[in-house]
Amino acid sequence: MLRSRANRQQRPSESSDERQGGRGGGSTNNNNYHYGGYPSSSSAGPMSISSGADDGDDGDYDKKKKGGSTAGRFGGFGVPSVGGGGGGGKKKFSSGGGGGGGSPSFRRSSAAYSGGGGSTSSSLSGALILLAITIAILLSGTTFYYRKMTTRAKLELTTLKAQARHPHEHHHDQVNNKDNRAHAEAVANLKKQQSELQVELTKATAHNKDMEDEIVKTHHIANALEEEMKAYNQQYDSMSRSWNDLSIQVKETRQQFIDSHDNTHHEDATTGGIVPGGPGHTLNQKRELEEMESIDDYENFVERREDALWDKIDLLIEKIGRDSKREALEWFGADLLYHRVPEDEISFRVDFEVEYPKFDPHRADDNPEIWTRVKETITIEMAPLKLMPIAVNLFLQQVHHGLWEGCNFVINAMHILQAGPHLYRGEGKFAANAYQLKSKFEKSRLDVMPYQEYSDDYPHSKYTVGFAGRPGGPDFYINKVDNSENHGPGGQTHHDLHEEADPCFGHVVAGFEVIEDISRIPVDREKGSLLLAPVTIVSGRVIALRRNEMNNHINDDGTTRDGGRGGVPPSGGGQQESLNVPTS
Repeated sequence: MLRSRANRQQRPSESSDERQGGRGGGSTNNNNYHYGGYPSSSSAGPMSISSGADDGDDGDYDKKKKGGSTAGRFGGFGVPSVGGGGGGGKKKFSSGGGGGGGSPSFRRSSAAYSGGGGSTSSSLSGALILLAITIAILLSGTTFYYRKMTTRAKLELTTLKAQARHPHEHHHDQVNNKDNRAHAEAVANLKKQQSELQVELTKATAHNKDMEDEIVKTHHIANALEEEMKAYNQQYDSMSRSWNDLSIQVKETRQQFIDSHDNTHHEDATTGGIVPGGPGHTLNQKRELEEMESIDDYENFVERREDALWDKIDLLIEKIGRDSKREALEWFGADLLYHRVPEDEISFRVDFEVEYPKFDPHRADDNPEIWTRVKETITIEMAPLKLMPIAVNLFLQQVHHGLWEGCNFVINAMHILQAGPHLYRGEGKFAANAYQLKSKFEKSRLDVMPYQEYSDDYPHSKYTVGFAGRPGGPDFYINKVDNSENHGPGGQTHHDLHEEADPCFGHVVAGFEVIEDISRIPVDREKGSLLLAPVTIVSGRVIALRRNEMNNHINDDGTTRDGGRGGVPPSGGGQQESLNVPTS
């Protein structure tokens, strides 16, 4: 029996041995072919195909097919019916019923085989053999597939029977599966919560660590503040003790201050008190001192005393100025005074004879110490006595007493050319304030100014001459540029009284070419522009002239009447190109 895959079922009575036997039991006995290993149900005709099922097992199936013959079963494959019966094939070769005879084609084939000859019979026989092999292959594959499906169905049937016998075990397994899933979900949630709590715990631990660090720092700060507070308390106690000591000292000083102004012990016994209008303080001032309680009272009293002292200083300056002017006129202008020349028309000049190495372009690379030395004159006209009497008289006295002989110009900076009691030692080195030179100024008491005399009407313009230092002197310098701001009031801030100025007491009127020659001598800029060769003041003299005779003192050839070089500053504002100095 050949069924479709959907209706194919294994017969219960068919065993593995039968299948094996049927598979191997195919034979060719009297030209009866058995396909699929099933025994033939009929030997009619030369070829007979077995139904593949017994009557007992396929009864139901035969009933469903309404008594159809074997030929009906093969109808689905388009095989001609073998035998009669209620058929099912598309083409019937006989109308016979039952399971009787075979089809005419089979009978023809049998007759052909019986005849044993002819090409037609041989071709038909080959075709039948090929068809038989094809059908055998198809049946073998179909049989293998349905056996596999039957085995799977048996396993499923066994499982269903086991579940039917023990339904509570299946339900328990389902319950267990549900419980397991719920348990797994609960475990997953707990793990998730554990992870979140672990993160929070880590954050809390870090925060606690930071808080502990802050507490430690705060503790250290508190300890430091406590130590600082102790130090402040000790300092406060010390200041309190100092304040008490100062209070006692203030009281004692106040009493001493009052006692120092009490002149009763100097009074004559006959007067019986301070004489009004006489020396010392009046009785009212004494009471004022005794009644002083605040600092403001003492400051007001001291300010009044300072004002009185400054008044006395002004009187002294005025007196020193008058004496200096009188001394200069008497010492150096006596002849002019004798000829009744007014004091305001008398002026003074100083001629300095200077020895220095003259620049030679052919020996520019040689040491300036071996250059040819020459002697030239620089003429300085003094400022009016009414403006700078003290500085003018001091400088005239220094020149008159020969204090500048042997002194040297030492500094040739971009803005000044400075001279002083300094001795050249060679190789660009000087003995500053050499004793044999400086002592002459000091013994004559002509070394320094009594105070910083200055007049706004005679500033430090170009080619003017001023005293250096605090107090000014004995060094003097020639301004090579306008130094009105640098050397004027407030320009020298490195001094204690920075509001003071350098005294300016004269200006160069002749010898500008000498200044130019000196400026060509090399200097050591790293040591304050010190000259690298000696420039020595050989001599100096004072000349008193009437102001309208100043220009007549210069000869037509540019020399002074005493033989020195004279002249006026070069054109173009007095600035020489060879000096190459910047303006202030």
